[in-house]
Amino acid sequence: MEVMVALSIFALIGVASYRVLSSVMQADERLAASIDQLRVINRAFWTMQQDLEELAQRPIRGADGAERPWLQVFPGDPPLEFTRGGRSNPLGLPRSALQRVMYRVDRHPDYDRPESPYYHQDRWFLLRYSWPMLDGAGDRDKALVQVLLPDIEKLSVTVLTKSGPHTQWPPEQSDNAEPPLAVQLELTHSEWGVVQRIYKVL
Repeated sequence: MEVMVALSIFALIGVASYRVLSSVMQADERLAASIDQLRVINRAFWTMQQDLEELAQRPIRGADGAERPWLQVFPGDPPLEFTRGGRSNPLGLPRSALQRVMYRVDRHPDYDRPESPYYHQDRWFLLRYSWPMLDGAGDRDKALVQVLLPDIEKLSVTVLTKSGPHTQWPPEQSDNAEPPLAVQLELTHSEWGVVQRIYKVL
């Protein structure tokens, strides 16, 4: 009888220990996943910061031949497009250090490729487009596309000046527009909610 009682006690202790260990392991897995996701978000914002800190006041002529400002912010799509400098050239190639960059939220670039795991996947991503030239940039089929963040629902951009915020740039009264002081980026993530950063420019 005493042996049976002792075995029962040990069994209860073992079950309780297993449950505690299982809970700790699940919490550790969730924490590791959150840390990895936060690292990806910070890397995406770091990329955007590197671009915005190199803003160059050089307007371009787009792929359609129309002149486009050096910084273009729009409430629709794409919400952010601009010219940046500081483009690295480690091989010393005969090309400009300027680059045209655009950010937008869309399906994965491989959405229409049957062999891709992203084929017709119902997810939205933060994408970075860049072109090897300035004049003539804007054709998305000729852009280098970089996937920065998954599960992004919206990207909102606001230009901050001394007179206040602008959700469109250049503003309608562009003749008297003040120079931008900073750019505010607001990402809406499906799990993390709204994440906001403000970057000083020029």
